[in-house]
Amino acid sequence: RTLFSAVRCAARGPKMISPDAPSLPMQILERTPGGARMHVHTSETMLSDHPLGNLKTASTLFSRDGRLLACLGSEDVRIYDTGSNTVLRSLPLPGAVAMHFSPEGTFIEIYQKANASGAGEEKNLSVWNVTTGEKVYACFQKSFNSLSWPYLQFSADDKVACRAVSNEVHFFDTDKFDESAARLKVPQVALAKLSPGADPSVATFVPEKKGIPGSVCIYSPPPTGTEGVIELQPTARKAFFRVNEVDFMWAPDGKAVLVLGSCDVDVTNQSYYGETSLVYMRADGQIDCKVPLDKEGPVHEAKWSPTSEEFVVVYGYMPAKATIFCGKKCEPKYQLGAGPHNTVRWNPFGRFILLAGFGNLPGDMKFFDRKQDGKYKLVGATRAACAVTAEWSPDGRRLLTATIAPRLNVDNGFKIWRYNGDLLYHEQREKLYEASWAPAPNGTHADRPISAGSVRKETDERLAPDGTAAPKKAGAYKPPHATSGSGNFSLAIAKAEDAGPGKYKAPGSGGGSGNSGNAKTPSGPPGATFVEGGGMSASAKKNAKKRAASKAKAEGN
Repeated sequence: RTLFSAVRCAARGPKMISPDAPSLPMQILERTPGGARMHVHTSETMLSDHPLGNLKTASTLFSRDGRLLACLGSEDVRIYDTGSNTVLRSLPLPGAVAMHFSPEGTFIEIYQKANASGAGEEKNLSVWNVTTGEKVYACFQKSFNSLSWPYLQFSADDKVACRAVSNEVHFFDTDKFDESAARLKVPQVALAKLSPGADPSVATFVPEKKGIPGSVCIYSPPPTGTEGVIELQPTARKAFFRVNEVDFMWAPDGKAVLVLGSCDVDVTNQSYYGETSLVYMRADGQIDCKVPLDKEGPVHEAKWSPTSEEFVVVYGYMPAKATIFCGKKCEPKYQLGAGPHNTVRWNPFGRFILLAGFGNLPGDMKFFDRKQDGKYKLVGATRAACAVTAEWSPDGRRLLTATIAPRLNVDNGFKIWRYNGDLLYHEQREKLYEASWAPAPNGTHADRPISAGSVRKETDERLAPDGTAAPKKAGAYKPPHATSGSGNFSLAIAKAEDAGPGKYKAPGSGGGSGNSGNAKTPSGPPGATFVEGGGMSASAKKNAKKRAASKAKAEGN
């Protein structure tokens, strides 16, 4: 039996397993200048060879269940069956740039360059049936924008596909791609995104033009068998001001969407990079509101829990805040604390959550465990310096971070971490383009709680050979900004009372910052501190005493 078939057979077994039971085998794919290759990862053996061997490719893509692997070459696109480790299909498509599998893996969508080295005079956006190798749909697509990819989107069951064109959104029955599509009229539409879930909806964005505000509308797909141009009333609508672009983030069940809007210009002149806003909308139109963020600054990232019950937002000027919101009512529930963070990742079961700071931040990572009562407990913290990507494993108990080119051309490689921040494995490469987990079919892995005694406790004490705490040696003087805990990122370090997790408390309620009632916090330059006594310095107090004494003397005379 092949490795994947063994995993599938094991997945049919009972799901009540011990937290300390060894994980089922998982696969890691890495791509270097020499090509791509896969490794097998287990609890006992960190990495071992995979039967698929080395693959010559410039880009790779797994289907959602990991059953298929597409490899993009200069002259063709090859699709591998990871169960039998054989080439399932080879599609002669020179100049291919991007690929996308439908959710069920029935179709693969491929974009080719619209020039002589690509599709030439042929239609350069095509959809192929993976099983039969037949081209079922093709059209012209002049330009390519990664933010709008894939241009043709599929419903969760692969039965419906949609594509936004000028002033319209086209809907296709995937069993009859050759028949006329239903054309939903949406004037000036710039972006459309189909939701996941059993009952899909489509969200559309129309940008601002000539003083008319932009808008986001949510529609239900037209009934099956509809053809020609149609007009439908949206189930939800929201106007947007000062928004040039949006990103739709649908909940996994398709019942709500987060709309991250951005503008190139910040009218307050507080940010060189423009301004952002985050709006929550339910597909049924019952709720549409701005997500209540209690700190000024950009929205760094927002992610839905795989359960759709909650979503988390990382926002604000550094040190950024991270808050958990209720997925049904958009109400803040829990705070993960402030710090140098701009990245968040849920594990596949919504049990563990990673809060990290990558890019221009030092790479601090915090791991939280969600309890039955909705609280989040910190189970570990560490640092992954220079990490570019972070991804949870299919079993939800391993984290893969990678330093890849061209973002960074030095110290390339990948690391495997435990869910509490323990470093399990480190593999270095001279140059690495990609490192990721291979997905697994639903039901392969079970959700397991943390193991007893696995909460990671950090300490600054070093032990002497006899086991006692060794005395700390005096070192060279370091300026305050270099001893802030995160290198030169002192402004990203939060106060101790704000850094820890806890139940959400509204500003001014007496929690976190220490302010009570409606007392205003004095404003000033970033990083400034205010002294007691109304903000008067020692010399100001001395002069005030002199003035008071002179006044008393004058009144006495």
